[in-house]
Amino acid sequence: MFFSREHSLGLIEFQDGLQVRASSSYERLHRAGIVPGLFLAIVAPEWISDGAQEFILVRFLKVTAQRDSKACELHCRIMGSCRIDQRTGQLSYYAGLPAYAALMLLPSCACHALPEGIMRSLLALSGDAGETFELGHVRWGEHHGKDAHTVPVTMSVNEVVGKRTAMFGKTRLGKSNVVKLLMQGVLNATRRSGHVGQLVFDVNGEYANDNPQDGNFSIASAYPERVLVYFLSTQPRGDGEFLRYNFFDIPERALTIFSELLTPSVLEIPEVRNFLMIRFPALSALKTGRSDDSAVAFRKLCLYWTLLQEAGFEPGETVCAEIAARGLTNAGITLALRMAAWQTIKSKVPPPMPTSFTEMAEEIRVLSAFALKYANDPNLRVGRTELFDEEDRVVQELLCQVNGVGPYFLRECLQFHSANASDFLHDTLRAIDTGKTVIIDLGAANERIVRYFSRIISTAVFQQQEHKFITNTLAGRFVQIYFEEAHMIFPVDAAGKNTTDIYARFAKEGAKFGIGIVYSTQSPTSVSYSLLTQTENFFIGHLSSDIDVDALASVQSLFGAVKDDILQFRLPGFMRVLSYSRRFVLPIQAKRFDPRERR
Repeated sequence: MFFSREHSLGLIEFQDGLQVRASSSYERLHRAGIVPGLFLAIVAPEWISDGAQEFILVRFLKVTAQRDSKACELHCRIMGSCRIDQRTGQLSYYAGLPAYAALMLLPSCACHALPEGIMRSLLALSGDAGETFELGHVRWGEHHGKDAHTVPVTMSVNEVVGKRTAMFGKTRLGKSNVVKLLMQGVLNATRRSGHVGQLVFDVNGEYANDNPQDGNFSIASAYPERVLVYFLSTQPRGDGEFLRYNFFDIPERALTIFSELLTPSVLEIPEVRNFLMIRFPALSALKTGRSDDSAVAFRKLCLYWTLLQEAGFEPGETVCAEIAARGLTNAGITLALRMAAWQTIKSKVPPPMPTSFTEMAEEIRVLSAFALKYANDPNLRVGRTELFDEEDRVVQELLCQVNGVGPYFLRECLQFHSANASDFLHDTLRAIDTGKTVIIDLGAANERIVRYFSRIISTAVFQQQEHKFITNTLAGRFVQIYFEEAHMIFPVDAAGKNTTDIYARFAKEGAKFGIGIVYSTQSPTSVSYSLLTQTENFFIGHLSSDIDVDALASVQSLFGAVKDDILQFRLPGFMRVLSYSRRFVLPIQAKRFDPRERR
């Protein structure tokens, strides 16, 4: 037998619903090393079942004294029932109680501390077989009994991958450390298969940059061959890349991006609004077979490129090569127009046709000034058609600073430009698809910028996974996405307003497309309730508000039983964990992330 009556803590006295009270003594509690929060067993009489031992699993809540100072009462809450096959020793856990539960709660039934072997078996139960990683060890409270279990707690990677995982708790109490453990667990478990790619939005720079508390390592530096980092800061470190666009090469998308990155006050300027409504052609339009269409496209792009250069943007090799190859010969700019413009604006004959970017930009400035000042000049017409249309005039007015609005409003976006920028969206998707972890360091960004980059990259990942699903090419490949400061990404007031929002689709459809998310923030009431209801894994640190704990309990009733613990205990790394495969809340002390544990 696993439990002997002489080693019991006491006998059952009272049961009401999930509440159970047992008699005991301080001497027995002291001898057993019992502390509040500990799991105990109420053991059924031997005659109830044949070939197995059954017990009701309860959680010890508190102790109250009786009149006799040596006697006391244990107050417990029922968590479920367990069954041990005496032939195989196999333990099974059931969230409910058997039909004969009343017999298991008779006054003759005894309450016992769980032997460490049974505790280990209980924690090892998992419905998801797969490679595991260690989270820490069981910790029942801020205090320790002399024999309190310190059983290691592991988690299957399959419980995390493709699931929704929440991390709540006050700042500086270890949420980021647990996130690192999850990232490391996935990296180690997929070192050979590479079937899980990870995307990390690092708003505080904790995962991309080395930290003294982690031995001057980070996730990025611990796995340099499997982690790609994009930095928004001035200079990438290590093997990192710039999180940048080359706005010269993406004219067809640039204005949409500008409209996201510019501050609201700038977007309210009428001239800026008019500019952002223009749709410039892509570079591929220069390769069209019709020379007239190609000339119009090139003329518009020259105006756009000149505006960027005037605002301080540096052109890349692609655009400079295009200018060197074409000049303005194929842009519909006649010699007569050039002669009139240069003589009127610069009081000199025109120089040779431009063959460099600088010469082209100067030419466009002169032509723009002339076109605005002498709009009816016949040289500005090709037959009955105006050479420059209304959209062109919008750009020309910005170039010539008509009404005081010049090109300098674009300098807000200068920090997001690089002449040597790669296509970070394409590279990110490719890296994730090969099982790498991509960290987007947004440590220097404000909330608006964080929202922008999080959304566009998340959308690209979702579309890629959705396409794989539709074409039946998922092939067991997953993407795990990590969001910090989740209240910025999944705001509580977004619920029900836009069901096509990318984050709403993550919550509702992500699992189908092989996308899992890990989101962390201080308060569960600051994120979308619909996301909470879809979440499978919870890691809860200290919360200081009854409202927050009640919100958790409304989603997962099991948190109601540990409400006082969540409100009172605030040790760094002390978490209440409810995972996909465990149907009870487990208190753990998370271990510190150790970069040397890579495999």
